[in-house]
Amino acid sequence: MTTPLVPGPQYRAHRRPRRPSPSPLIYPFLAAWERIDRWRRTIRPLRPDGIVGLELIRYRGPEVVLGDGTRAAPGDLVGWVHLQNDRVARLATDDWLTAGFREARADLRALAAWAREQPPGRRPVAYRAATILWPLARRAGFEVRPRRRTAWVRLEDWHFRGLMARWGLRGRARLERGHNPLRSAETWLSDAELQRRYGEPG
Repeated sequence: MTTPLVPGPQYRAHRRPRRPSPSPLIYPFLAAWERIDRWRRTIRPLRPDGIVGLELIRYRGPEVVLGDGTRAAPGDLVGWVHLQNDRVARLATDDWLTAGFREARADLRALAAWAREQPPGRRPVAYRAATILWPLARRAGFEVRPRRRTAWVRLEDWHFRGLMARWGLRGRARLERGHNPLRSAETWLSDAELQRRYGEPG
């Protein structure tokens, strides 16, 4: 007997997940908020033409132990890594992943050089980010950890998807690609690992 082709659990993996994101109508308001937020948080680019910015914060979460044994405890200085979206947009070509990864590595080398020059009290113990581009962060050496799906994290993911649609080469069409939900993850890189990968030898 031939089994009828009816929808069932075996077909659900082929359905694209719902990926809500901001409407293009509110992009101007989000752009204004981004400028205010970057100014308020004192986010500074690592290089004049780089794609990565840095914010210095005192860590407030639970203690984190990284793979190399580095501990980030409440009160420790941590570098929060941000993408400079306007600069990323300049790389919006079919080869943007290669170009973007090249620029990000140059930024991380600049970050390693900056960190080496800081006195002990002003040198972050680790660097952290929340991003939906976590596969690229993993490739750069960051440890990737899942985030609890709180209301705030869901709101951030909504905003991140809007940034991808707004600044990406293919716009909102990019949100329709793939079968996995575009959800952010937490990424960490210890200062020791930063120096090992991107610092000057010796």
